[in-house]
Amino acid sequence: MVRGRKPVPEALNEARGNPGKRARKTAATESFSPAGVTAPTYLSAKGKRYWQEVAGYLIESRIVRASDRNALARYCQTLSDYVEVTRELNKQGHVYTSKSNHGELLRISPHFMVQERLVKRLQDLEDRFGLSPASRQQIMARMAAGSQTALAFGNTQSPVDDGTGAGTVMETSANPVDFFSTGSVH
Repeated sequence: MVRGRKPVPEALNEARGNPGKRARKTAATESFSPAGVTAPTYLSAKGKRYWQEVAGYLIESRIVRASDRNALARYCQTLSDYVEVTRELNKQGHVYTSKSNHGELLRISPHFMVQERLVKRLQDLEDRFGLSPASRQQIMARMAAGSQTALAFGNTQSPVDDGTGAGTVMETSANPVDFFSTGSVH
């Protein structure tokens, strides 16, 4: 249970004005616009298209920082590769026929194996950036609680306690904007 007064929405504070002329407390967040964080030059044209879509959403939701630019670029490039491989699979199919001394054999398409690897990479990156429902829920809960754990680029829990069988959550930065800038970047 949270104690104290419920915070007044910023729009209501603005409408009421500031008759006491006291400085208002504001969240210590950095302001980023999608235009302020540019796509890296090494991204392909298709990767840059996904950058505009995904980076804009993530930056506006204050989940990432400018320092996450390269990790986000890897996600956008992987997403464009995934779309390209999926289109190729839709044209060719998941299997193909090859001839050998034993007759005709159905074989799995190499594009299908590439697609599986790309799906794994995308899922890992989506969990880091809160693009899956479960990871987004965890990130938003931590942001609302005001305490952050090293989810994306570090360990989420300490080693398992032998007495209870559960690990303890390790605290890091309390600033929601710094959420993904803690820990080591791959």
